[in-house]
Amino acid sequence: MILYVDRQDLPDPEHPDPAVLRWCIRKAEIANGRYQRLDRYYRGEHDILRRSGGEGESRVAVNYARYVVDIALGYYLGTDVKYDPNPQSWGATPSQGLLGRRALDITPLLACYDRQHIGQVDREIGKAMGVMGDCLELCYASCEADPRPRSARIDPRNGILLCDATVEHNKLLALVWERRERPSGEQYYAVTCYTDRTERDYISGDLETAAFRPIGPAREHYFGAVPVIAYENNAERQGDFEQIMSLIDAYDDLMSSRLTDKRRFVDALLVFFGMTLAPGEEEKLLRERFIDGAPLDARAEYIQKTFDEAGVQVLADSLVREMHKMTLTVDMSDEQFSGNASGQALKLKLLTMEQLVQGKMRQMERGLRERFELYSHWLAVKGEMAPVSAAEVDVVFTRNLPINESETVDMVTRLRGMVDDQTLLGQLWFIRDPAEALRNLRRQEQLQGTAGDACDHNRTGRAYGNGPDGEEKVR
Repeated sequence: MILYVDRQDLPDPEHPDPAVLRWCIRKAEIANGRYQRLDRYYRGEHDILRRSGGEGESRVAVNYARYVVDIALGYYLGTDVKYDPNPQSWGATPSQGLLGRRALDITPLLACYDRQHIGQVDREIGKAMGVMGDCLELCYASCEADPRPRSARIDPRNGILLCDATVEHNKLLALVWERRERPSGEQYYAVTCYTDRTERDYISGDLETAAFRPIGPAREHYFGAVPVIAYENNAERQGDFEQIMSLIDAYDDLMSSRLTDKRRFVDALLVFFGMTLAPGEEEKLLRERFIDGAPLDARAEYIQKTFDEAGVQVLADSLVREMHKMTLTVDMSDEQFSGNASGQALKLKLLTMEQLVQGKMRQMERGLRERFELYSHWLAVKGEMAPVSAAEVDVVFTRNLPINESETVDMVTRLRGMVDDQTLLGQLWFIRDPAEALRNLRRQEQLQGTAGDACDHNRTGRAYGNGPDGEEKVR
């Protein structure tokens, strides 16, 4: 979660007042009630399953919360994010591309991303954003013999980013905390504080006393800023399904009542008119399904509850439509979604989903650029790469949709000469690093040019030879 304080309340982030730490954790514990409920709904543990029902009542939970989050997550993060150097940001012309005055080398940074499968970290962050409305990321140095910068998703229930109360919301301090229990049963709070220079561990046995005891000395982290990044799902910090939780509860109630009525519909009453059963005939009827000696004017009927299946289905479909409309997601199971519609018609049907993920991508791009700056600073301090600003790199999201491969290749071929090669290579679905692909292409062209010159020279030597008298003659 994100909290705001006046700078005068935290004059020295390197030595925070224990009262400030206690205030932060108490705020987090209050907010955790909302986070817990959102996470519970995503996991399918809806309120209806906690109710005590009567005999024969069914209780089911239809997990539309998970559907809404996962379909949006797969749409914009199903394919790993790409990072392309932008030549125009450092003065190169579009025709120069990577051959400009100062080619950017972000290979060491991308190697750190690949080594830890950064795409999976991005998806974990995107999932937490969709479920709880916000998420934190911690950048840290690995414990290997040769440390590398790494990233980890921090659950908003266990992370606090403390910013100042100005309009810029500058970072002051970050806390990663957890309530732990020793084997003896004693409970305590473990807190790690991160500033723009150091990190330090604290423990406290009781928040009432506000006594946070430091554990060990402060450690430098070399990221150049507070190494905790905040990601917000939207300006309100609401989860993807938070506004339709009442609709989800209504749908669960409807489906549960529907199943209960179905069960009770089977348990019908058998009524006899004009006759009575003698003692012991009930068991015989149940066993043999036959009655002998009934009067001619007697009859037997089942009394069943009237069940309006069509009306219930209309109400269920209406709730489903409202949930998709309020969350800006599409119903992939709708028979009218695709059908024989053209590609342009499908794009129009995906317009609401596109608006949803555009906002998500803008929010996430801000955090990814901040991560890039932290990694770049760490690697520059270690002397492994020159400093590169995040403004010099394009963050490229690829929507995870079925593509017409032949159409894409034809488009790239037709735009050759009108659009720079790196941009065109970025449109091809099988190329992960357009900059590297462009370098390989230039290298291949140079090798082919050298081989072509050698072939021309050999052909010329074979065509012209020297005669016995030293004069050239044509063979």
